[in-house]
Amino acid sequence: MDWKLFHTTLAPFYHSYVELASFLALFLLVAVSMAVRRQRQRWRQVIQAVSLFVFFFVVSSCLGVFGLLRNAFQGLAWVGRDDLRAFYWLGIAAVVLALTFQFGAVFCGWICPTGTLQEWMGRLSRRRGGKRPVGRDLVALTLGFGVYLGVVYQVFDRRKPMLEDSAVLWASALVGILYMALLFPDREPGLKRLRVLSLLLLLGFTGAGVAVVSPVHFVFSNVQDPASLLSTLVIMGGSLWVPRSWCRYLCPWGLLCSALGRQALRRITVNEGCTRCGRCTRVCETAAIRDGQLDALACTMCLACVDACPEGALEVTLLGSGVPHV
Repeated sequence: MDWKLFHTTLAPFYHSYVELASFLALFLLVAVSMAVRRQRQRWRQVIQAVSLFVFFFVVSSCLGVFGLLRNAFQGLAWVGRDDLRAFYWLGIAAVVLALTFQFGAVFCGWICPTGTLQEWMGRLSRRRGGKRPVGRDLVALTLGFGVYLGVVYQVFDRRKPMLEDSAVLWASALVGILYMALLFPDREPGLKRLRVLSLLLLLGFTGAGVAVVSPVHFVFSNVQDPASLLSTLVIMGGSLWVPRSWCRYLCPWGLLCSALGRQALRRITVNEGCTRCGRCTRVCETAAIRDGQLDALACTMCLACVDACPEGALEVTLLGSGVPHV
């Protein structure tokens, strides 16, 4: 079923103007919402919903968490040889990274469809309330993984394995990481470093000319893509146990955005009013802040911690100004 609103070519470069305009509009909405503290998280949820609409019904390129990185490298290869083609492949990724220098990793916290789907699933888990026994979580995770392996076998057993289906391997790795996170919660900092390995693996596949599909890719090009669909379901399910587990442990594009976000003009700072109450720790879904200590490499600039702080001790400041931006 073709559900794209812009399926025919409306502009040069295979929709690139349409898609780039959509991304710029989304970032404009983010910039305006970041500047308004009142009901900011409600506005962020609205922008997430709008972004999902854009990805499902407007975007036709593979712009998932793998595709953005792969497209950028493909665009770099065309620079100087065919600049129009280079623009097509590199344009959106370059815009996202450039705006990351301005606003931090807001693509991850406000726009990314993979992150949004994880948040929605995480809310289902929180509504159940209470601290669940680890043993029960491990049993549920094992049963879910067993069903997943059965589906993978049914889908792929009648055809020759393809490297392009490697998204299912990332999904399987995520399940293994979830076991570690549940059994050894004190290993959280070490598990976060696995994003570096994920990035290196993806770069290796890209260099070898293998196009590993992203989670949520199945909605971009209106194609039957079981590997993408299955990996998306695993990532969404993983958030029932660990909020935004994919973002925390395996997302290579998120690692790039958060690394650049450390140099962004807008940053979250902690002033002397912090009482170490732990409220920021409880609302942060990527474990980027603990008792007022911020791990910028894990921050998605969702600003949930800033909005939740009862003392107003967390602020978004402009680099070099020394005064709060909001």
